Amino acid sequence: MQKATINRRHFLKLSSTAAGALAIGFMLPGLPALALPGEDCTFLSPNAYVRIDTRGKVTIYVAKQESGQGIDTALPMIVAEEMDVDFKDVQAEIAPYGTLKEGEHDTGGSQSVMGMYTTLRNAGAVVKAMLISAAAKVWNTSVSNCAADKGEVVNTVTMQRIRYGELVCAAARLPVPKAVTLKNPKDFTLIGKPEKRSGLKDILTGKTKYGIDLKIDGMLYAVAERCPVLDGVLVSVDDAAARKVAGVVNVVSYKGTGAPMHVRAGVAVIATNIWSAMKARKLLSITWDEGKKNNESTEALFKTFETLAGGPPAIEVFKKGNVKKNAGTNEVTAAYAEPFLAHATMEPVNFIASVKGDRCELWGGLQLPDWTVNTIAETFAFKKENIKVNLAAMGGAFGRRLHFDFAIEAVNIARQTDKPVQLLWERTDDIRCQPYRPANYHLLKATADKKGNLVSWQHHVLGTPIAYMTEGTDTKNAPEMDGANSGFCYAVPNIFTGYTPVDFNQNRGWLRSVDICVNTFPVESFMDEIAQRLNKDPLAFRLSLLENRPDFKTGDDPGANVQSPSRIAGVLKLAAEKIGWKDPRKPNHFIGLATHSFIFAKSYAAHAIEIELLAPKKFRITRVVAAIDCGIVINPDGLLNQMEGGLAFALTQALKGEITVSKSRVVQDGFFSYELLRYDEMPPVEIHIADSKEEPGGVGEVGLSTVAPALCNALAAAGDRPRTLPIRNEGFSWV
Repeated sequence: MQKATINRRHFLKLSSTAAGALAIGFMLPGLPALALPGEDCTFLSPNAYVRIDTRGKVTIYVAKQESGQGIDTALPMIVAEEMDVDFKDVQAEIAPYGTLKEGEHDTGGSQSVMGMYTTLRNAGAVVKAMLISAAAKVWNTSVSNCAADKGEVVNTVTMQRIRYGELVCAAARLPVPKAVTLKNPKDFTLIGKPEKRSGLKDILTGKTKYGIDLKIDGMLYAVAERCPVLDGVLVSVDDAAARKVAGVVNVVSYKGTGAPMHVRAGVAVIATNIWSAMKARKLLSITWDEGKKNNESTEALFKTFETLAGGPPAIEVFKKGNVKKNAGTNEVTAAYAEPFLAHATMEPVNFIASVKGDRCELWGGLQLPDWTVNTIAETFAFKKENIKVNLAAMGGAFGRRLHFDFAIEAVNIARQTDKPVQLLWERTDDIRCQPYRPANYHLLKATADKKGNLVSWQHHVLGTPIAYMTEGTDTKNAPEMDGANSGFCYAVPNIFTGYTPVDFNQNRGWLRSVDICVNTFPVESFMDEIAQRLNKDPLAFRLSLLENRPDFKTGDDPGANVQSPSRIAGVLKLAAEKIGWKDPRKPNHFIGLATHSFIFAKSYAAHAIEIELLAPKKFRITRVVAAIDCGIVINPDGLLNQMEGGLAFALTQALKGEITVSKSRVVQDGFFSYELLRYDEMPPVEIHIADSKEEPGGVGEVGLSTVAPALCNALAAAGDRPRTLPIRNEGFSWV
């Protein structure tokens, strides 16, 4: 099979560009809307996103994939705002796969609201315009004499009203307008108001159907034993004992793959129920050929990082000025390290596949369904039009379902039976066999002049690149450097950043916040170290490097994002103000802060964290303050949920999240060894939202990356600075 050529940067660029086009998903202007005229008319649907029936009920087809981030609420709010309908009359449904152009279903990079904002406003405004035109014909008056109000059209001269539902059939016969007028944001009545999650009661009572809950007629169940070492191959399997378990239908095997997904070789047990499959799996006797890369370890990997860090980077990423000009003057140097991380979604990985001759049908959660379909078509020689996809809600994703190794496995298994098969990964499978957030190491060096001005900055990042896995080691794609490249936000005259890739025999993939989380921890920790060396207040030091810097582009590409140092300074000051940065401290209480901009999401955030030191390296987090500027906020309630969830996710990483490898095998095997933040560990948190009139940015990943450095800066203020995550590896404990 051919190698895929997608990487996260390319995916985000394509999806955000495509989603910004007004015509996406729309019928051609001038054609009649989709409806059934005459007595059979039941609905109006002038584009792929909206349908309103004769009762006035509005269905919004959500193009992006719901995994707990609340886009099945936020995106319909955008449409409902422009339609002027009561949100209680709106229901959200997953946009069926195949109803949109390729790439429009893609979900990642905090792009959903930002990428769909204008498109969905236009979609709602088109429907409203058609309904108003229909009402004007009924009243034999000008469209200018009509206005929309809560699901009705009002004649502003006679004050007559007609419900939207009564106008559906008449509107369906009208041409779709070529252009519509969008609301002035100052007139928004729904956007910006807190709205509870759609279907919240069903989620809380267990009625919501996730991929794992789906039942297909005649469906069988499968679990798989995978080679414990990546790229190993099956030698033999004794399945005699497994086949004797009641309910077992078959035992099948499949080969592993290379790029883009690196599916491991496996042996799958197929049964009439999941429990029989799981029981039989334990009875398999398998011999593997583990290959030559079966003795790697994270301990050796980090020693390699440390050794290579002293040399020049293999790849020059960003250069400005001459960092050698002030070498050795007021020099500060530090090294930081971060481990492999798992996604640890609450819903275990699962997927359903059915293969009938030259046709394939799929059920489950996918963040990149088009890439999935393209790869499956190429791998198994299906025509793309013969692959049907039924998308499902996901109980967490965090980037895990950007990959689709599980879908390839499910198809491999389904090809060897005549019924639909649901493949279920047990928790141990997921922790030990998934694509991990890359391990990384950072060597930073900075110099200041005699007046204490920062004059040079060097950042050498060493990592295990994702692109090596998706495209091979000959890839020309850029490494994981966002936030440590041209997007570095501080005004320093001389900068040099570089990257050194180190291959490692574990699959790697994108995890929530990706490069930004990797690079913000060392950058913002090091900023505090420099400030301490120069005897400067960490807040004032950062502001001096932000407030005098004008907006700048992050690259030469005409479509490159613009960074706003003033907005970064704004969230930093907001967080500092709300936590009382200048106020007197209680005894043994210390505060740390950190900021960043999420380049792709056009959003800015900061955290300030207060700790109480209970004993050397033992602490309690007493307060967390987060500040965010993401432009116009669609749903403040959803934003708070995302920021709070991001804090919990980030504290897991900072305190205890870690994947370690011995003899090319992942050591952790579940939530007892790969620990997540517990309820009693969640600190008090308050979220402050900057008042902004900018178009919406993304929020799904913005609340993560500044948590670890803010915490570590507080600990450093208390006397001990952690430079390695998770901090418990440096002897820190908490209550």
